[in-house]
Amino acid sequence: MTSPYAGAFPDFEQFMIGLLTPIAQTVSFLPAQASQFTLPLIWVRTTGGTLDVNAITYKAKVQAVVFHNTRQAAQTMAIQVRDAFLNAPANRISGVFVDYVEEITATEPRFSAPNLRRSRGSSEFPDLDPLNQMVELAFTIDARRQ
Repeated sequence: MTSPYAGAFPDFEQFMIGLLTPIAQTVSFLPAQASQFTLPLIWVRTTGGTLDVNAITYKAKVQAVVFHNTRQAAQTMAIQVRDAFLNAPANRISGVFVDYVEEITATEPRFSAPNLRRSRGSSEFPDLDPLNQMVELAFTIDARRQ
């Protein structure tokens, strides 16, 4: 289906990488093993979204997971991440204008044993070092075609 409107909706993962890289290394995927990355780290991903009835605005559901050496450090960095998201509508980031950002409840992934996870095709959930501390945040980002 073609749209009567010019432009395309932004790549929200690239937008988040541009938004959060000044805070810490930000990635849209995690390596297979925890030993392959250094902390602190922010993992971002788009988990869904909807188009408004007029096909003008897309509301993306996104998650950011902050990894750090201690729980306190992860929480402190999560505050910076939250502030960056909530201030995004006032700025142009990576060439993207954002209309509105709202914090939402993060969905909890179901845990499965690592061998079952791979066989079910949901290897997206990493096998992380249990000593690494993380804080998960979730937002909706409203943006028009750019």
